[in-house]
Amino acid sequence: MKRLYEIEEYKGVKLYIEGKVIIYDHIDGLYSYCWLEEDREKVVHIKATTLFKKYKDGYKYVEEK
Repeated sequence: MKRLYEIEEYKGVKLYIEGKVIIYDHIDGLYSYCWLEEDREKVVHIKATTLFKKYKDGYKYVEEK
């Protein structure tokens, strides 16, 4: 498993979160700059310490307990 800040930036990595595919671009401070795969105009900011595991062609969100 990896924290978002450990995933390579600027490669268009797919993140799978709650049935959505989000394209990860880079970390900007404590949050990331991403967008929805189906609509690049919809920007998404994910906390840099969010946990992900390898999944299909990207990473899937892992809920911390």
